[in-house]
Amino acid sequence: MSNETIIYEKKDGVAKITLNRPQVLNAMNDVMFREIGEALEDSEEDNTIRVVVITGKGRAFCTGVDLKFSREKLTSQKAKEDFYRYGNRVKMRRIVEMSKPVIAAVNGFALAGGFEIMLACDLAIASEDAQLGDQHMIYGFFGAGGSPFRLPLLVGMRKAKELIFTGKMISGKEAERIGLVNRAVPADQLESAVDELVAQLVDKSPVAMKISKAYINRTAYIDADSRLELLIMSALALDGSEDSQEGMKAFAEKRKPVYKGR
Repeated sequence: MSNETIIYEKKDGVAKITLNRPQVLNAMNDVMFREIGEALEDSEEDNTIRVVVITGKGRAFCTGVDLKFSREKLTSQKAKEDFYRYGNRVKMRRIVEMSKPVIAAVNGFALAGGFEIMLACDLAIASEDAQLGDQHMIYGFFGAGGSPFRLPLLVGMRKAKELIFTGKMISGKEAERIGLVNRAVPADQLESAVDELVAQLVDKSPVAMKISKAYINRTAYIDADSRLELLIMSALALDGSEDSQEGMKAFAEKRKPVYKGR
């Protein structure tokens, strides 16, 4: 499988997806969305694969959607809606619904849509100095990839509201303390810590793993389809506001947004 924006490797029952746009901190464009989706689909269909690992090359895990791509390509409400639905279908839902455990190896910044990828994964190990945060609020956006839905399930409603409302970043060490990641380790131990976790999963019964993951997710994500639909509609409603346009403009101009509440 030849890829432009990811590195996809399979070895000893493990599929590894490395986001590979380090020059933009692994911000995602439409090509990366497609390639991640194709790699996840291949991992699901390959019966030799027991575990999937997602990580990033360079200083970041992923910093979300590439806003340059967004400004140039997502120029109408219809284009935005189609992209939100596509992203959830080929990436987030595939992570959640695939029969194999997916581990996020968070090596650096995990922000906005990258934060949401981590939330969708079954397990997460972060470097202690990684920086994690939803961040959509800072630029007048809404987490259409699922953070308002999934984050409260992991850390509770009050902490989720704090992280979403403030948009602040927290360290990998703090993320471990509040239950957002399973473990936080020194950066030079991240790969070995992930390998250790993989070793505990790779020899388990694929049937038992599939049933266990499906049961946990189906009972936790009650009425998931309706919640995800409301998520997309909420994002689109916000996208039509002047505040959202100001947030996008401020990001491009590298300044603090000035919001007017309309």
